Amino acid sequence: DKEAKIDSPELNVAYRMSVQEYEELTPYAEELQENWGPAPGHLNSDGKNLLVFGKQFGNVFIGVQPSFGYEGDPMRLLFSKSASPHHGFAAYYTYLEKIFKADAVLHFGTHGSLEFMPGKQVGMSGTCYPDRLINSIPNLYYYAANNPSEATIAKRRSYASTISYLTPPAENAGLYKGLKELGELVGSYQNLRENEQRGSSIVNSVIASARQCNLDK
Repeated sequence: DKEAKIDSPELNVAYRMSVQEYEELTPYAEELQENWGPAPGHLNSDGKNLLVFGKQFGNVFIGVQPSFGYEGDPMRLLFSKSASPHHGFAAYYTYLEKIFKADAVLHFGTHGSLEFMPGKQVGMSGTCYPDRLINSIPNLYYYAANNPSEATIAKRRSYASTISYLTPPAENAGLYKGLKELGELVGSYQNLRENEQRGSSIVNSVIASARQCNLDK
């Protein structure tokens, strides 16, 4: 867009963290190199800086949690003893705590990636990545009431205080207007297709109804 004041790739970048700043503020940054190489890496990065995606509105920062990083090779996360978050993921939580200086974090979930980061299953230690990432920030988690098992993981592994919400009621939308009639005709044909006389008649009706629904285009 020639009239845009900001190029579209820049719209969602809230902060560019230099490698030097990242390494100074993230004590465990060097440990991530075993899996991801030297910072900034290729995830949430422009090749020189680590990118924090989101927008600040007054005292509120609405951010986009980085991807897990193992999407293309999930088994690596399960079997690698040295698995770790990538530099962009670590930089995101470093930004929240030490640059934006958040009083609290509100995760909108079901679910995110923080609570599934490598580390012990129970009794987090200072070397477990959920503990390192959230550190001392109070963690509030908006979580669906119908998923208590993973809400428990969020509590146990990322110290979350969950705020439950009910999922909206849902039912099959079904067919409507001409599609409903077409569906009934197809059902009739399936029941009567061995009857050559009636079957051919229904086929013609199916074709006509399909055309009325613009399914031939």
